[in-house]
Amino acid sequence: MSYRDVLVHVKFYESWSQHIEVAGRVSHAFGARLTALYTLRDIATLKVVFGAESPTVQARQAKDALALEKAEKGFRRFVKQTGIDGDWKVGEGTASELLTWAGRFHDLVVVEQTDNVSDEIGFDVAEQCVLASGRPTLVVPYRGHFPTVGRRILVAWNGSREAALAVHGALPLIAKAERVDLLLGRGKETFNSITRYPDLKITDYLQRHAPCVEARRFDVSDAEAGTAILDEARKAEADLLVMGAYGRWWFSEWILGGATQHVLRDMHLPVLMAH
Repeated sequence: MSYRDVLVHVKFYESWSQHIEVAGRVSHAFGARLTALYTLRDIATLKVVFGAESPTVQARQAKDALALEKAEKGFRRFVKQTGIDGDWKVGEGTASELLTWAGRFHDLVVVEQTDNVSDEIGFDVAEQCVLASGRPTLVVPYRGHFPTVGRRILVAWNGSREAALAVHGALPLIAKAERVDLLLGRGKETFNSITRYPDLKITDYLQRHAPCVEARRFDVSDAEAGTAILDEARKAEADLLVMGAYGRWWFSEWILGGATQHVLRDMHLPVLMAH
């Protein structure tokens, strides 16, 4: 199992960031094609309001073209220097919706943690991509330097559908890891028809994929889970956290579960999530 197509987000107001470096390292490790998606929100709004051929839109397109050209040149220089097979795409619309749609054509999506100071207000790109794209999403903190991702992995497991999707989405990285630490949390899901469960364990499953798996019980309350998971990641000296993302659709937006929200807000290491 491997990643063959990786998608990375390039924000319209910056040409480079640490998460692009991380996406490049992951792509290089698996010989994957790295596609950069440069997203333009404002021009889409202006087209809706004024029309695609209006002077206002044309003036904004001319302004955006300079930043877009700079970003594309930087990306193409990066993939050439690193020997990665790369591609460049441009989309007009909110980054969250563009990545949700485009992510479905890729094996892995790499985005930057939401920065509430400089990011698109009201559009939590990482959160929306994790919950709506249907693909494993690697979220990289907007602060910090991450020279390795996946050498030492912490997996938060509670037997849920979301945790299973995250583990399966991370299997290529798990198979290459030097060590996998497995937190065995309490399962919440019940299956009313089952009176006898077969003898199946996530530890056995991961040990067939990874050379070194160490499991331990993880018994904390829901309110403490986010903080406790990040504390365990620090103690394990992990460079990647793998966990399910929990949320529900409410009216017109996703509402995140407490542990998911805490980790995405306070993360200090890259986190691979799936929903």
